[in-house]
Amino acid sequence: MVEILKKITTIRKEKIQKLGFSFGHSIPQERIVPLNPPKFANPLLIAEIKRSSPSSGMIGEIKDPISLASYYLDCGANAISILTEEDHFNGSIKDLIQVKNTFKKTTILRKDFLQFPEEIEISYKIGADMVLIIIAMFLEDKQTFEEILLEIKKYNLTPLFEIHTKEELDFLLPYQPQIIGINMRSLHTFSIHKQQGILLKNQIPEGIKTIFESGIMSDYDGYIIGSSGFDGMLCGSYFVKSKSNTITSLIHSYKKSKNPANRFHKNIFKQLANNKPLIKICGITNLDDALLACKMGANMLGFIISKNSKRYIDITEIKQISRALKTLYPEVLKIGVLLEDAKDFQQAKELCEQNFLDSLQLHAPDNLPYFAKYNLLNANFNFYICINYENLDDYPKNEYLPFILLDSKSKEKGGSGKSIPLEALKELKNTGEALFVAGGIGVHNIQELLNLGVSMLDINSQIEKEVGKKDPQKLQEIFEIINNHYQKL
Repeated sequence: MVEILKKITTIRKEKIQKLGFSFGHSIPQERIVPLNPPKFANPLLIAEIKRSSPSSGMIGEIKDPISLASYYLDCGANAISILTEEDHFNGSIKDLIQVKNTFKKTTILRKDFLQFPEEIEISYKIGADMVLIIIAMFLEDKQTFEEILLEIKKYNLTPLFEIHTKEELDFLLPYQPQIIGINMRSLHTFSIHKQQGILLKNQIPEGIKTIFESGIMSDYDGYIIGSSGFDGMLCGSYFVKSKSNTITSLIHSYKKSKNPANRFHKNIFKQLANNKPLIKICGITNLDDALLACKMGANMLGFIISKNSKRYIDITEIKQISRALKTLYPEVLKIGVLLEDAKDFQQAKELCEQNFLDSLQLHAPDNLPYFAKYNLLNANFNFYICINYENLDDYPKNEYLPFILLDSKSKEKGGSGKSIPLEALKELKNTGEALFVAGGIGVHNIQELLNLGVSMLDINSQIEKEVGKKDPQKLQEIFEIINNHYQKL
């Protein structure tokens, strides 16, 4: 068990030995409130009463948990999570009893580090409808886990099984879980890894409900959560800290992502979960090149919208190509590539709204999270950032980004045809980041990038016979190398 869990559970065990499973609180002899299993609306939004945490310290003073729960429910939350761990989260069993007794028909999750079967009966009596079960705590104690499961079934509670890793998922799946929460926060470093969490979600069998936990900080997170296929989200710190109605806007962003035509993040992470890189052919200027790239096996096509580019393609042609691809290669994603120009940005967003483009590639913003004076934290459309990369200091620490495309440094902010040094990419990969790479990729260096285990290859100038025109022979050679590499694995 990782160090933080060991520390928390050791203290809890000592307190239980002194105070009992009630932690010294008065517990009803019988449950006096109705049992309300969660209902998966669109989405299931579990809002949390949370005062502090080991990663964030003091989050907010909550003198009246009933008032906060009322606010959450009025704003659209359909379940309330209540921290009952006292020493690291400043929670209390008393909070849960008060809230459930006030909102009897509301689904209440007891969020704690439950480690003994006897705690399930206590959870039932105090009014919990759901209980959090952290799988990392039981990897080496299967017997206790199974005893807890029997108690959960006995009292007809709904378990929310929390996982962080593939190992934990493999441990859990034989028990046929109905709801799995993926915590985006690493138990080892406390840092947020949304990319890894979304990849893990794509390894969960269809039919199991999934909840996105931790790292929610903006409306855009609601959009990512919905477009990545999660059925719900659990959020505390963001709601407690915010003074505005973040719940309503978060739900709106989630619903916005559920347009049936929106397949970008789902397709991206489904492909990555298969351990094969995404192949993007960029700088497409005509239908013939688009169709040839798709025939060869491209996952994505890039259309450069910035008029200053030698590979610029106008809006009318993008629409014509997009219509053809929807019929002939509907699975191929269409990406609008642009620099920081307000007019180009507005046109590109409109193409996304009209489903001519699946996502935007925003090049080298100078003032993240702003792009062309637009706050990307409010975005309810698909986009990703492309940065000029040379060393670790260049890599942004923006937790709202599901992935970042790396291009070599140049005055043009991309499109120079230069490669990122391989050693610089290796250094970044050693930090645990996935590599999405552009810049100077061709027959001469693609094999070493494949050997490095890149997640995406963005290929452009090195497969041209002239600027804006692809070379069929070079394109074929590139895909032969890629296909041969994965046939050998």
